[in-house]
Amino acid sequence: MSLQTYLAVDLGAGSGRVVAGLYDGKTLRIADVNRFANQGFPLPSGWHWNITQLFSDIKAGIGAAHKTYGNSIQSVAVDTWGVDYGLVDARGRLLGLPWMYRDGRTDGLIDWVTSKVSKADVYGSTGIQFLFFNTLYQLAAESRDYPEVTKQASRLLFVPDLLTYWLSGEQITERTIASTSQMLKAGTAEWDLDLAAAVGIPTHFLQNLTEPGTAVGFLRPDVMSETGCGKIRMVACGSHDTASAVAGVPSTVKEPLFLSSGTWSLVGRELAKPILSEDSFANGFSNEQGLAGTTRFLKNVAGMWLLQECKRSWDVHGLDVHYGHLVEQARDSRIESLLDPDAEVFQKPCDMPAVIAEYLTKTGQAVPSTPGQTARIILQSLALKYREVVTHLRRIMPDMPDTLHIVGGGSQNALLNQMTADATGLRVEAGPVEATAAGNVLAQLMAAGEISSLEEGRELLRASFEPTVFEPKNTADWTEKQERFAALSPA
Repeated sequence: MSLQTYLAVDLGAGSGRVVAGLYDGKTLRIADVNRFANQGFPLPSGWHWNITQLFSDIKAGIGAAHKTYGNSIQSVAVDTWGVDYGLVDARGRLLGLPWMYRDGRTDGLIDWVTSKVSKADVYGSTGIQFLFFNTLYQLAAESRDYPEVTKQASRLLFVPDLLTYWLSGEQITERTIASTSQMLKAGTAEWDLDLAAAVGIPTHFLQNLTEPGTAVGFLRPDVMSETGCGKIRMVACGSHDTASAVAGVPSTVKEPLFLSSGTWSLVGRELAKPILSEDSFANGFSNEQGLAGTTRFLKNVAGMWLLQECKRSWDVHGLDVHYGHLVEQARDSRIESLLDPDAEVFQKPCDMPAVIAEYLTKTGQAVPSTPGQTARIILQSLALKYREVVTHLRRIMPDMPDTLHIVGGGSQNALLNQMTADATGLRVEAGPVEATAAGNVLAQLMAAGEISSLEEGRELLRASFEPTVFEPKNTADWTEKQERFAALSPA
């Protein structure tokens, strides 16, 4: 067959890109088209996303792809981080810039919401862990602070849905991204309207959901004209980036263990149905929805956010620090201090090196003197956090596989990969780095009828990408570290 090109728009909470999935009928190759920055920015009202700049960057990427790949382009699909949204009115106008999930407007709202509906009932319905930025609390804040906006809204569009609308003219809400909201009934496409109403959230803007792998229209005429493209199909992929990343796990087992490593680390296992047990509730696991009706049973861990914020602060202060050099310096460092990556003090934008130093001082530990030492503290703490999550998973499901698939940008960090293998005792297969884009493209291939199932898609990935393997070593050495780490964690 002739080469087919599928464009994946993949936006993370730190950067975005348009990539081309090049499919020849037997293998899939991923090629960058363009990359661009994506950071929240403060306005007098709070922290927001520059959604119009992102739209412009996406169109530039589609235009550049057209110049390179021409008429071989079959379709385009958008995936992004979860929970954030835009509200549009009956005429399709955006009612304000989307809020950044780390904005402080949701402070205290978990307690307020769960004073109306108990935590056990919220979890029993939605199966989602309690995180301050979940859409449930964002919409509760919006309804409280800007009731005129929620009354005027006609549709709730999560960020990938909003960008799909601007690209195609079609207003959809895709199922996997909606499942991050803590407003869907676990494992279903049904909104919990009673929960929303109980906390003052209007329900008139909650529309029926679209399944991943569905064709939803074509690029708008103005987008075609601006980018030089012809009539290109728009597809709903697993539009939550973790849904696409987990679809991009090239596993040979039906229910793989995964770690999607980026700004956030999502640690868990793909399952056929949700788990809503007392253990899963007590240990803060989420049941997010994936491709082909799967459940992503996982826990959110802070991930590379801490290192990204450190680098942002070092850049502001004129330090020339590169991630590759940081990892090399961390490998050579011997500082044994630890931190809880999910501690509240690390959750908002801040001068992260200073906040880490203050945290270590308060907990009676050595303070790093170099960026490399700071990086080592973060990486070994993340590995221990992964160990903690894996321990909980083993208790909930004793039949766990012995291989952990690490995918995403963080899978390039060989030091953290080895630390994770050592700390968890699991064999680690790292890669593909481009799992999210690959999973995005798999949904487009399903929509096009080129593959018939997620299993067939994973066979394609195994034929296309070679993982890097890390065998566990010195696992016993991490037991003492775990004891010290457990003393830091509120859990």
